[in-house]
Amino acid sequence: EERMVVSVPLVQNHQNAANTIGVSLTGSSKHIVFVLDESGSMSFNWSGVVVAYNNYMKRRLEQQFDLDLVSVVQFDSGAHVTVQMENIVNAPDALGYNGRGTCFNPAAHEAYNLVLQTPASHSPVVVFMSDGMADDSSAAASTFNSLNQEVKNRYGGELELHVIGFGGGTDTAQLRTIASASGRGSLHSTSDVSSLSNVFVQIAGGGDNVAKVLETEIGNRIYDAVTDRLTAEYVG
Repeated sequence: EERMVVSVPLVQNHQNAANTIGVSLTGSSKHIVFVLDESGSMSFNWSGVVVAYNNYMKRRLEQQFDLDLVSVVQFDSGAHVTVQMENIVNAPDALGYNGRGTCFNPAAHEAYNLVLQTPASHSPVVVFMSDGMADDSSAAASTFNSLNQEVKNRYGGELELHVIGFGGGTDTAQLRTIASASGRGSLHSTSDVSSLSNVFVQIAGGGDNVAKVLETEIGNRIYDAVTDRLTAEYVG
């Protein structure tokens, strides 16, 4: 019996493969804006916050989301941007610490400005973490509500907003109000740096979208090649 070896191109030519995978993964890359409380009460736990931040990025990289962008807003009684739209591969693993009072709205405004810089190729995510309460929480919730409206207008969907309370000194009602600024807002509670890190990793999630896309593409290529071959033999 004569046998024939058929070559099946599992990956398309460079241009077509890039187009196929690019379309399949539209929106999977994220611009993650961390908004992190560095007030005085965080002095003994700041290193744990930095570990949680790094574990988030590690999780995203494990899932092959190496096109993600990372921004960081650190806040106490004021707020400042310490990382601005860095590729996740190059984002710093160390974050400095100040340590004063606690105000939410200056940080909300910084997050607002960063989120609106998100390119169309990415979806914005805000991870807001605090261990306390603030007199301007209502103003911060209003800022995030305005941001959510902007995100809906610009990107066609609501803002992914994660609000994390750390320790026993948080005002859950204040944080819940902030989280409710978006239909995709969620409130998380953590008791220590270990549970904080677990929540960060959980939020990072991501799944194995890249692997699934490639697996599906390869499966489709094999199916098409076998079908074409069987059809040719039958017709012939």
